[in-house]
Amino acid sequence: MFNERNIPKFISYLPPIGIIFITILFTFIIIQSDYKKLTYESDKIRQSHIKEEKETLQSKITNIIKYIDYLEKTNDTNSIDIDKIKRSVITYTKDVISKNSDNIFILDNKKNIQYNPKLKNNVNALNQIDESKLLMTHKFISKASKSKDGTFVSYQWARQNERSLKEKTVFVYYLAKWNWILATGTYLNDIDNEIAEKTYYLKQELNENVSYTILISILLTVITLFISFFFSKSVNTIFIRYKKEAIQKEKKLKKLNRSLKKLANEEIRKRSLKEEELAFVYKEPLTGLQNRLQLSENIQKENNSKLAILNIDRFIDINNFYSAQIADELLKEIALFLVEIFRKKEGIEIFKLPVDEYAIYTNSEIISDFEFTNMCKLVIKLIEKKPFSIKENDIIVSITAGISLTDENTFINADTALKIAKGKRKSLFIYDKNDNIEKNFQNNIKWTKILKDAIKNHQITILKQPIIKNSDKENRKYECLIRIKQEDGTYITPNYFLDIAKKIKLYPQLTKIVVSQSFKHFSKCTCKKRCEFSINLTLDDITNEDTVRYITHKLEKYNVAKQVIFEIVESEGIDNFEEVSLFIKTMKEYGCKIAIDDFGTGYSNFEYLMKLNVDFIKIDGSFIKNIDKNPQSELISSLIIDFARQQGISTIAEFVHSKEVLNKVKEMGIDYSQGFYLGEPEKL
Repeated sequence: MFNERNIPKFISYLPPIGIIFITILFTFIIIQSDYKKLTYESDKIRQSHIKEEKETLQSKITNIIKYIDYLEKTNDTNSIDIDKIKRSVITYTKDVISKNSDNIFILDNKKNIQYNPKLKNNVNALNQIDESKLLMTHKFISKASKSKDGTFVSYQWARQNERSLKEKTVFVYYLAKWNWILATGTYLNDIDNEIAEKTYYLKQELNENVSYTILISILLTVITLFISFFFSKSVNTIFIRYKKEAIQKEKKLKKLNRSLKKLANEEIRKRSLKEEELAFVYKEPLTGLQNRLQLSENIQKENNSKLAILNIDRFIDINNFYSAQIADELLKEIALFLVEIFRKKEGIEIFKLPVDEYAIYTNSEIISDFEFTNMCKLVIKLIEKKPFSIKENDIIVSITAGISLTDENTFINADTALKIAKGKRKSLFIYDKNDNIEKNFQNNIKWTKILKDAIKNHQITILKQPIIKNSDKENRKYECLIRIKQEDGTYITPNYFLDIAKKIKLYPQLTKIVVSQSFKHFSKCTCKKRCEFSINLTLDDITNEDTVRYITHKLEKYNVAKQVIFEIVESEGIDNFEEVSLFIKTMKEYGCKIAIDDFGTGYSNFEYLMKLNVDFIKIDGSFIKNIDKNPQSELISSLIIDFARQQGISTIAEFVHSKEVLNKVKEMGIDYSQGFYLGEPEKL
């Protein structure tokens, strides 16, 4: 559509086309505005005249009414009879009111004409008018009789000796005491004629404005075309010059492009060679230390290997809190620190493993297992004591290490030892094949399969065990307990599979199964007072946002919030107080209750307990089972009971397995009891 020739022309046409378009649009807007103004003024004048005309019509009838009132007052004084008054009114209407108008007439309700300038008086209208006028007479009588103060009637009517219909407005009034219909009217086209005379000058002014506007538009268009001619000429000149320059630059660019292609091909060849070389480089790019590939090769070709893998604890928190840049600087600093420690120690090599791990390696026969282990322990202490100053931040880190002192599977064994150290929360663990580690791994694999199959085949079963109120046996709650049902009908208790569930990240799924099945079951409770039931939650559950969302969703779905008691396991230690407190607050807003489970076995922080606003304390079974025989257990339980009573917290005794224990529990004032003596767990 556009080419080198017509583009300049098109550009030169744009200004005049734009100005012409704007001029036409401006002219149209002005003319339209003037016509709207004229229409508005005409309507305004017409409404004003119609209003005045209606007031005139109404005033004529009003004058007749006033005259009748005047005569009636005179009648009281001079005893003039009614017929005489009526004749006087008709005379007044004829001589005074109708002097300048022949559009007044008077009927009675029997359609007898009392006065009409064009018809005989005292004659029935049925004999004097045609059918259309007769219908209009009916309409007058009907309208007038329904309005106390008179009303206006509009209709289409033909003038005498004319065929076309005109709009006519009549004011009719019903004089009830004489049964008279008084009416007077006018044709609205008479008003339109008056309006036409008054708006004539406005129309003349509008026509002049339109003429001036069009003249100005034509003048602007001519001026624009004249300017455009010179503009077009200038554009063509500029474009031709630009075209010549562009052709010259294009030639230069083609030449430059050929040179760049040659250089690029050479650079690609060099880069390919460099990448092939880099594929065999054994250095970690961030720290410059030897990497895992180099370590693996060293282990494979050397004997007497000893390896320690050091891991920075909670490195992800450092990365998130400070920044990725500072975290990278920290990795560099630790690398330099390790190199400096072993700089004068022959036979020791430092490696940087992926992410947040380092390796200390030796195959020296001079360094014994004992010496290597002590060196690693010392390094851990030195790192943990040193504040690493990075960009005005003093960062303290903690280290967990796994050590392998064997030639066989050196790296795997060190990594396994590291995992065991983390699991046992130890700073260092030494792999020893005599520790049945392999057997434990096999056992974990076995339980992983059992657990996954149980979830897949819907073998996860929820049991309930009663919690009896000591002062009222009929008042009971239930604790929901998770089990795996085997093919022979027996149950596997959670002691066997909960830890492995946490390791393989299936624990949240188990929590959701317990929540779903228990909520669904107890939502259908038919007791007069709907049964309360409790569910165990760990800190992992409370700090898992997805699990908390799932719980709140099910609370809303099953409407069991006022029945639920969430038991928080105290034996793990409530070290994340803010998140636990927020969870408790959220659940309380729904109407749930909170219990601390296994109280007495963990940190037993009474200060935290006061802040957490719990409803129940479950005293751990290790104190309850021998409470009738062991004074120490009784003493500790008494302290817990007294504290709970002062805080308004109910207490629950776990592991009530005999009558003697139950009696002792009641004697000490514990509120609820739970155990096999009172009821074994049963299926929901």
